[in-house]
Amino acid sequence: MVPNLRILVDGDARVYRRGNKVTGRVVLGFENEGDVVALKVSFWGICTTTTNRPVYTPQRADATVPMQRYQERVQLFKFEQDLLSGSVLAPNKESRTFDFKFPELTTSRYSKWQHGPKYLKSPHPLPPSFQIDTSGGQAIIAYFLRATLVRGGRHEPLETQEILPYHPTPDNIQLEPQAHSRILYAQIWKPLSDSRTAMDKAMSKLSRRSSSTTGPRIVPTLHHPEIIAPGQNIPLYLSLEDASPAPHSQTSHCILDSVTVKISTHTTSMCGQSATSPEDIDCKRVTCLSKSNLAKPLPFNTKTKLAHSFRLLEDAECVPSFKTYTITRRYDLSVSVGLKYEGREFTVRCTTLLEILPRIPRDLLPGVLEEEEEDEQLPPYAPREPLREFAPVYESIFMREQGSSSETSLAYTRSRGSSTASDVSTPASEVEGMSFGDGAMEVM
Repeated sequence: MVPNLRILVDGDARVYRRGNKVTGRVVLGFENEGDVVALKVSFWGICTTTTNRPVYTPQRADATVPMQRYQERVQLFKFEQDLLSGSVLAPNKESRTFDFKFPELTTSRYSKWQHGPKYLKSPHPLPPSFQIDTSGGQAIIAYFLRATLVRGGRHEPLETQEILPYHPTPDNIQLEPQAHSRILYAQIWKPLSDSRTAMDKAMSKLSRRSSSTTGPRIVPTLHHPEIIAPGQNIPLYLSLEDASPAPHSQTSHCILDSVTVKISTHTTSMCGQSATSPEDIDCKRVTCLSKSNLAKPLPFNTKTKLAHSFRLLEDAECVPSFKTYTITRRYDLSVSVGLKYEGREFTVRCTTLLEILPRIPRDLLPGVLEEEEEDEQLPPYAPREPLREFAPVYESIFMREQGSSSETSLAYTRSRGSSTASDVSTPASEVEGMSFGDGAMEVM
């Protein structure tokens, strides 16, 4: 009979972080007496990438192109403990405890001469648990425990595994992201000069007229974050500077017409050695914010907020940015702002790198800033006497319907149709009709 081999980890369904201990026990059960050569438990961190590429041959140009499979398995770290060796166990259950710890850095070193320049030569922080289906295969980063039982005789080794989810811890915890300024000199806008003909521009240069007559020279500056964590507000601001202000100009602002924000995800996985290293690049673009017909004034030389309560949600796609031996995950932030000036339209576009940090653990947040808005507390409980409500007597209802008062009959019908409770339990002050006027629309 095959022995029973299991791994029981302390603190089930736990997400591990850097430096956390992994404790538990390995349970081994025999129905008959068993000869145990060795019982080991190992702690692994593995990065696996697979892909497929077509193989073209001259003889099979018109036939179905065969596919060649590439796979690479990179070891991030490995720790091992011997639990039992050279023993004969009676028919019973035996358990042995183990104790590991998540390292801060990978322990493997790889030469760039052997694996290519894209490999990280030195150890680096552990990437998060990760799995994605690429265009040609898969990319997986997994951390797990493996128990191996070696028995005497001609028995095959018996193995079992237990997956451990891992999420990195941010090094520098910032409760609020910082907005960095980026002056877009390549997108300077001259709204009034765009409508002039080439002859008008040439005559303006020959007559040496002041440049103020050509209208404003608008220089946009986008203020955006470069590093952000899930749950934090994404600060987005736009400021417009008039580099050539007219002395008697009546228009000193632009009109904000539209705002569009997109976040692009780029995942790169590679296989093979430096000579043959096929790569799979998976790109996704998500529209996070889209507003149009805003008609909001943007005064010159004023920093204006483009979005309010704009947060980065934590979902399956919001994986922290990382780079390991064969897998890379990065993000781009694209902002498009539509402007108007005296009937003329212009669009400011900017794309920048965005680093997404790991989610800040709740135990590392200050208690005061853990929740921005406290929930409204419920009123204190006040006990009261229970109402004595009974089902109405059938004879009294029948006699009431036979009476001459139509108001009593109508009130009863309304109470019966609007509530399953008796007429006594609903005070007259609470029986009100629903209002669908302007006031109801404002509440919505």
